[in-house]
Amino acid sequence: MVLNLPQSHKNSPESPKSDLAAPMAAGPIVYHDDGRIDWGNMWDSFCVLALDGGPPHRGDLLQAPINPDIDSPDYHFAVAEIARGIGEVAGLTAVPAEPGWLQIQCQSEGQARWLAEAIIEENVQARHEGDFLLVPVGDQFALKHEIKNVITAVAKTNHYWQEHLAVEVKQALAFQDKIAALWHRLWNVIG
Repeated sequence: MVLNLPQSHKNSPESPKSDLAAPMAAGPIVYHDDGRIDWGNMWDSFCVLALDGGPPHRGDLLQAPINPDIDSPDYHFAVAEIARGIGEVAGLTAVPAEPGWLQIQCQSEGQARWLAEAIIEENVQARHEGDFLLVPVGDQFALKHEIKNVITAVAKTNHYWQEHLAVEVKQALAFQDKIAALWHRLWNVIG
């Protein structure tokens, strides 16, 4: 895992890696005039949510449902609301993938991999496939709980990636991607 937390935060009670850290307290919800949640104005500063700014967002791991009812109105609502929230808070586009998952286009495989690892540290299941980040969605996801948890985890980690992660770490991740691609091509020629 390449989270690159400052040394002062590693293994401290405030560290996302600490088993002693309590989950982050829920922030207040802000609404548009039409009653929809205003995801883009939920937090005064995303720095408050950045990885080195506190404990994991959730206390237990939020996982993708095994057999979500993808035809239910609740599933469609969760998909639309998470996609809208991610667009507002991170400027990223989320679209349905296989049942139980949304995929988010990232700028690189390294970014998708890093975000997936960081989101897992927030106790939200995530994975990557190439330069797509995948996050969970389900018909049982409630607006003020699971939906908010997914959006918050993406907002927090994406902000950290964009504003606080050292350029050298991003370059190292890009180099790892190039080596992996080269190894894959070489393996296909040999094998």
